[in-house]
Formats: sequence, C-alpha cells, structure tokens
Amino acid sequence: MEKGQPVWLRSKASQWGWVPAVVHDREEVTIKGITVLKVTLRDDPRSVHGSPNTSSKVETMSPFYDVDIHRTSEIRGGDGYYTAVEPFEITLTIDLESIERDELDDIKIRDNESNTSVEDLIGLTHLHEPAILHSLRLRYDEDVIYTSTGPILIAINPFKAMPLYTNEVMEKYRLQGELGLSVGNVKKGDSSSEKRLPPHAYLTADDAYRAMMRGIENSFSTGASANRKSHRRGEVKSQDDNETPTNQSILVSGESGAGKTVTTKIVLNYFAMLSKLASANNNTGESSNDMTTSVEQQVLDSNPILESFGNARTIRNDNSSRFGKYIDIRFSQNGRLTGASIDTYLLEKVRLIRQAGGERNFHVFYQLLEAATEQERDEYFLGDMQMEDFALVNQSGTFDRRDMVSDKEMHKEMLDAMHTMGFDAQLIKNIMRLVVAVLYAGNMTFTETTSLKGETCTLDETEASEALACLLGVSFGKLAEALTTRVLFLREGNIVKELSAKQAYKASEALIKSIYGANFDYIVQTINRSIHNEKVDKKHDRNAFIGVLDIFGFETFEVNGFEQLCINYTNETLQQHFNKHVFKMEQQEYEREGILWKFISFPDNQDVLDLIDMKRTGILAILDEQCIVDWGTDDKFVRHLYTRCEKHNRFEAAPGQQASSKFSIEHY
Repeated sequence: MEKGQPVWLRSKASQWGWVPAVVHDREEVTIKGITVLKVTLRDDPRSVHGSPNTSSKVETMSPFYDVDIHRTSEIRGGDGYYTAVEPFEITLTIDLESIERDELDDIKIRDNESNTSVEDLIGLTHLHEPAILHSLRLRYDEDVIYTSTGPILIAINPFKAMPLYTNEVMEKYRLQGELGLSVGNVKKGDSSSEKRLPPHAYLTADDAYRAMMRGIENSFSTGASANRKSHRRGEVKSQDDNETPTNQSILVSGESGAGKTVTTKIVLNYFAMLSKLASANNNTGESSNDMTTSVEQQVLDSNPILESFGNARTIRNDNSSRFGKYIDIRFSQNGRLTGASIDTYLLEKVRLIRQAGGERNFHVFYQLLEAATEQERDEYFLGDMQMEDFALVNQSGTFDRRDMVSDKEMHKEMLDAMHTMGFDAQLIKNIMRLVVAVLYAGNMTFTETTSLKGETCTLDETEASEALACLLGVSFGKLAEALTTRVLFLREGNIVKELSAKQAYKASEALIKSIYGANFDYIVQTINRSIHNEKVDKKHDRNAFIGVLDIFGFETFEVNGFEQLCINYTNETLQQHFNKHVFKMEQQEYEREGILWKFISFPDNQDVLDLIDMKRTGILAILDEQCIVDWGTDDKFVRHLYTRCEKHNRFEAAPGQQASSKFSIEHY
C-alpha cells in the first residue's frame, strides 16, 4: 500500500458504506517489538465517480493539496454519490501480515477507473464489496441493469420500462445460442467469448436450455435415456460425474421489489419462444394445435390468480409475492415444451392476521370488495360491508395501491384467467365464499366467563359469526364448539377442555390461516391439473426439465414471526448451497488441475443452520417438542430456548428480550 494508492474506506458517512480515499502518507513503526504500518488516508478529490462535469483544472490537481475549500467543493460535486461526505483525514494502524494476506476489513484497494464497469465482475482487478458496488452503480447509471459474475446473473430493478424484452432482442440471443456461443461451449480466453452478447435474463435462460439439449443429445449418443443415472431433482452429482447434466435449474432470488416475479415471466417467455421454434422445425408427429404456446400461456395465465391470492402491498413493493414458487417446465427430446407444474412454499399466512402500517393484506380481499356485484354481495352476505368494516384489512389504514393498478381491473383479470385455466363457475363461487368467510372470521368476538372449570368463554352470536357459519356450511353451535373447546385424545378416552377467550382468539386465527392456506393450495392444484400433461410425459420417455425457483430473500421486520424464521432458514440453506458450488467446488477444481490460486475466505453459515435445524437441540426440534405435548405454551417454548441455546454464539436473548418472551438469531 504505497503513497498515492487509491483505496476504498469503510464509512458510515456514505449510504454505500464506503467512500473513495487515497493514501496520503505511510510509515512503518515498531510497537512493542511488532512492526506495523501507520497509514494516513484522505478523501480523494479527483473525479473517481466518473462525473462528466469535472473540470480539467481539478483533474490535474495533486491529491495532496491542502486547500479545503476546493476539497469540499469537489467531494460534494461529481455524480452526487458522496455529497454527504465531509473532507476527512484519518490515520490507521495496520498489521503488515493483514496487508500481505489481503485481509483488511475496512480498507480495500481501488481499481483503475478504466476497469470498473465490466460485464462480468470476475474481470475486476480487485473483487470485493466496494468494487462490486461501484461497478454495478456505474452500469446502472448507464441503464445497464444486467451484470454477470461467472454463471450468476445480477439484475437491478430499473423501476421503469426498458427496451430489453422485444422480439428482436429475444431473437439475437436465440441465434447466439444456435451458433453454440453458450456458457457451456465457450472457454475462458477463447476469441469467441468476446462475441457473446451482454448479460441478460434471456442469456441465462438460453444457457440452461442449450445445456439441457446437450444432455439429451449425450444420452442419445450413449444409448441411455435422459438422466439414466437417476439423479433426482435437487441431487448434486459427484465430482467424477463429468457428463453434461440434462436437467437444469434457475434460481431467482432477491429482496422484495427486486423484480423476481417479472424475471421469472421473462424466462418463461423465452422458453416458450424456443419451444415454438423447436415444434416448427421438427416433425414430431404430434398435434399441430400449437400446444406449446397454450401450455406456456397457461403458465403465464396462472400469474394473475397466484398474485391475487399470494401477493400483497408491502412497504417496498405494491405487488410483493408473499410466497415462493418452483415451476417445473417439461421438454420433449426435441426441445418442445410439453407441460409444467407449480409447487408453492411458505405462504405468509401471518399477514392474514396483522399488517404493518402502509401495508395491505392479500390483494384478493380488496379486489373482491371493490368489484363484487350486487348478486355476489347477496350470495356472500356482504350487503353494504366495505373494506373499513373488516378487521383483517382495516388495521393498517391502507386500502389502495401506489402503482396505480386498479383492484377492480385486477379482479376481472383474475376471473378471466380462472376461466382460461378451467375453473368452472361453481368452483369460482366456492373459492370466493371462502375468501369472504376469512374476512368475517376476523370480525368474530368472544365473551370471557368464569366457572368452576376456570376461565372459559363463549362465541358471541353476531352477524360475523353467523355469516361465517353459513359460508362454511356448518351450524353456529358446531362453529362455537370448535373454537371454544379442545379435545384431548387419551388412552382412557377423550377429554373436552374449554378454552379461555385468549385461547379462543388464537383458535380463530388458526382457523383463518387454515381456511386461506387450504384454499390457496387447492387453487394451485387446479392450476397444475390444467398445465400438467401426463399423456405427453408418458409418450416421451426422454423428457427433461428446467426448474425455475422464484423465492423471496432474507426478511427482517419490527415483529418477526415463524414465517420469517422459515424464510430466512431457507435462504441460509440456499446460501450454503451457493458457497459450496461457487467457492468450495471451484477451489477443488483448481487443486485437481494443479492451478496456483489464492484461497478465498468466505463465511460458513453451518453454525446458523445447526442452531435452527439440529436434531433434538435445534430451534425447530424444540418447537416440535412443545407442540406435541399438551402442556406446551409459547412461554415454555422460549424458556427451553433460553436454557438449551443460550451458549450458541448466534443466539441472543438479553434480559429485556426474555422479559417479553423474545429472542434473536444473528445470521446472514
């Protein structure tokens, strides 16, 4: 680290977490027999941000001048990235060994400006957090939203329409794939690698499709059917298994508002285009009814339905998916799309009970209340009830969408999609009845009573509870009995235990989640019956698939519940899978080939996974244990956690947290 070296300095003064600096002075000193380096860093007044408005006078100035007024003006100018940063000078003491091992946490070497905006981040001279952020920022300012890092595509939501998804652009990436310029066929350093089109969701989809087709072709050449080795979905092949894998997967991950659902649609559109051409170019002997387009279109038509029941307005996104989904897309040996199926994960049912300020419940509630006809209002016992009258949708005080999307129009689009997907009129009515039933369940009340048996309660016979009973097709008495009592099944016989009002409210919340969750699952099953073609699967014994996983990223809210634990646990597992394949296996490959390389340290999150899922001692195991026993309660669950997890370095429960039965998990 020499004098004049441009660096990045970690700083809370910048919203990016880092500020550009330059080494103003350096001196090796000995402290208690240990030689260390004292480095003085100053803000870098030169145009390190790529600002086109910087004057030539400032560009030629020495970085070590002392005219603070110039420094203040320059660091606040440029592209505005560091306008909040005041001129600074800071002296740090650094261990020389840390410099040699490149293990400095708060100082990182800065690349030359000519090598900062790259299509593949691996091309950066110094690959670290500030370099990656700076490169992505420069590209984003130029409306370049896609950047790759090896086989990984980074997409930054532009929050505006972009001319990137036309048929002409799609055709360019298809022709590139036809020419064999996919990732699997181009080696690093090959002149043809320079001819590849820039990173794009189409490119990622095309690479997966071409790899799948190569796998199918390889299976033909060896006389074996696709995946003859019987690799199951999600199973990792051994290191010696070098043949091209037939089945492929694309993981779409990111935080709320990143554009995951739209990216999934883009990928599906590209597969449909390839499939349609494969059908036209190959005499498959199959029906010419353009089943490819219809299957793909049905997959896309499922989106308005799934978004209505599974999406909601959040603080950051007006159409945030509150569930994960895996789409299994089936292809014939000729590359023709033959069917699909959808699996859903982790529907955020806690949203049914409470929403934060500025957020909404699931879209379907607002859509139905906005678009219901007079006849539907009579059939569903809605009468003159409006959004403000239902506890499940009025608690946040937010009823509209900021993206100017009409709930009434979305409801019509959802109903049209349901008809396309084969939902008959009676089924749609039954689904809507359950939606209204959930709304009325949220308005039920209980009255506390005291008897010789202790605290008990009764279900109030209100308009809400009576409407709920009618909508579910049960008597009021049966509904009241189910919500105010609990049956214990013992060897000696069954015991009926009466519940307190607090317990009854919890039972009603469980009922709300169960009804809505079962309704959602049934909708997905109905969609799958429409888009999954078993006859075609049986006809083509060489079928292959590409799986597309669209799942939300890490979450942390003011109030985090079981759903957040499951979501974050899922993402920690995916992060470990990523680390294993991108870092561990790449380094093992270098070792096998005898290539000299420098070990890259990366965080291993196995201890987090152990805390959550370890048998007998993990959080989930302790939760299962408390759910099985009759005397299990929330308070007893957290007390067991405090006792059995307190020594784990990722688990925290300060005295203040314990007083309110809370705990924290430090992860990611």
